[in-house]
Amino acid sequence: MLIIIFIFLVLLLLIIPIERIWKSFLQEREITVNVLQIKNWEFISISISYFVLWLGIMGNLRDVQAGQPLHKYEYNGVMQDQYASLAPDHIFIVVFLFILGGFSYWKLSSDIEKLSPVMYIVYSSLLILNVVFTVVYITHTGMTVYAEFLRLRYISVLFIQASAFSISLLFISKLKDSLSYFIQCRQNRDYKQENKFMKFLYRISFGYEKMSRIWMISLFPILLIVQFILVLFGQRPDSFIRVFLETSSFNYSKIAAPSPEILSGDGHYLCTVSVKGHKKIVKPLRAGIRHGERITVNRQLLIANAFENVIEECAPKYHKVIRDIYDKYGYPISKHINTKWSADLIYIIMKPLEWFFLLVLYTVDENPENRIHIQYSELRK
Repeated sequence: MLIIIFIFLVLLLLIIPIERIWKSFLQEREITVNVLQIKNWEFISISISYFVLWLGIMGNLRDVQAGQPLHKYEYNGVMQDQYASLAPDHIFIVVFLFILGGFSYWKLSSDIEKLSPVMYIVYSSLLILNVVFTVVYITHTGMTVYAEFLRLRYISVLFIQASAFSISLLFISKLKDSLSYFIQCRQNRDYKQENKFMKFLYRISFGYEKMSRIWMISLFPILLIVQFILVLFGQRPDSFIRVFLETSSFNYSKIAAPSPEILSGDGHYLCTVSVKGHKKIVKPLRAGIRHGERITVNRQLLIANAFENVIEECAPKYHKVIRDIYDKYGYPISKHINTKWSADLIYIIMKPLEWFFLLVLYTVDENPENRIHIQYSELRK
């Protein structure tokens, strides 16, 4: 279900960019200033994409840095965290690059008639650099992270992938339309140009078959300019490369990932709730024993475990499926329960399930309260 929701959100994010690509490359139309202007839906689409990109970058900054060990739970092998896909020390270049890309996108949409050939190439090259980053990032992170999505891991990677891809589609569409319009304007001006040598240079520089070469030639010096600006702000001159290389566990990573550290327990999020929530709300009852360790239990936790105990006895095959699902989601949820209020919220969300579990227990068990009472105690067989 989670995968379906994510796919739906990604498709929603890509609707406008795909529509723009379709019109730019597959529909014959006259390119005018009005076509180049940013439409309302286009503005909404790129704004959402930049917001999702910002969320991904913020998540990346919270991930484990390269060379540090990850953490894995002892009893179920669930990983507690994941590595950052972009080196935090150099991530400013990514932010700076997309800011420049957004500015260039706006200039090519609103002021293209006023742009000189040099500035047109500069803005276009900045868009291409963003597209290049997207391609490199997707090949850097790959698609294997999607297998971990059900465990709510690598969310930051998925956010950056989806948003950068959406932005790149819009940039490619803008490059195509602006190129057509810019060449059209240049050709019209050629007829008014009396200097034959200048007319010759224009024709060489702005022919369709030559423009891609001009872009490629201009990419390197423009990237150097971007890097020089970053150096002034304390960044290294090779940050664009190091942001990928100084990571662990990804395709272009150069820093080896050490063995994960083993954590006791299994990240049981209801245990976390019963410990961290406000006592007046989560109502802790007593101490309990779980895998030989003392924990704090409340009635919701006891009922949930009693329900699992019934499923284990009556339908062991279904119990394994339920247990696997819980192991996938238990820790990812528990690691976000960092405050009393978040623990209270999980407790309230779980209330309907608690009532359902209780209904099942009172339906199938002769002494449901006895079964509930002995959970997490030495009395349970």
